[in-house]
Amino acid sequence: MSDHMLWAEAQDKTVAGSPTKAYAFFGHPSMSTSILAPRIDCAFLRTPAGEKLNLVTRKGDWLPGYGHMEFLFSDMMPYWPGDYVFGLARTPGVYDMSWHGGESGLFLTRSFAKVIIHAEKNDPNAQDCPKIQGSWEAGFPLEVIPESAPYEAKAMETLKFQVKYLGKPVKAEYYASYWAWDENGDARVQRGTTDEDGSFSVNLIRGGMWIIDATLTQNESGTFIADSASKFYKAGDALQYKTIRVKSEITIWVR
Repeated sequence: MSDHMLWAEAQDKTVAGSPTKAYAFFGHPSMSTSILAPRIDCAFLRTPAGEKLNLVTRKGDWLPGYGHMEFLFSDMMPYWPGDYVFGLARTPGVYDMSWHGGESGLFLTRSFAKVIIHAEKNDPNAQDCPKIQGSWEAGFPLEVIPESAPYEAKAMETLKFQVKYLGKPVKAEYYASYWAWDENGDARVQRGTTDEDGSFSVNLIRGGMWIIDATLTQNESGTFIADSASKFYKAGDALQYKTIRVKSEITIWVR
């Protein structure tokens, strides 16, 4: 068992000027009873021109297809035609694999998640919003960048990605999981290590929601002061960690 994951969901194709919602989840997609509303530092929408718009999040407790569960959602409106990025940065936390029967070793977790939203013109004569380079980047420290439009991905295609850390290509661990699979134990989950330039490919063998994850582990020690209690520690406890695990995810919908 691994630590919970942060992921984002949104309708990846919409019409410019139409209101839409974006969602934030924390847990395991294949197990709805594990899903919680994440603690996040920020939720935002990055426009095709690169402007970052902070979003207000609200908590929900029921969602069709999931049932009774906690999640966060934001109302937003992609005004211009073009590609937007809905991004999430989770509040840092700590985790130890020994809490669920794994090898002991406390680490700090920093998690980021995004989904790309394409807003089509609502008027054939409407003017496109000027695009900037890197329009599929959220601005996270660790970023998973698709080589082609993720909202055009089709089943049985191969989609290429690149991982960057602080704007530079980096070798990292990755996995790609279909939402209904146990991302920790299902043999169909695609795992590996990127090339030296951060590139890797995913074989999209079926339609539906996929979560693509990149992880970078750094040897850096420190102290985490718990600001809330869990079954493994109390609020106010000083927890010593020796590594930092940075995770970044992109959610795509495969036709």
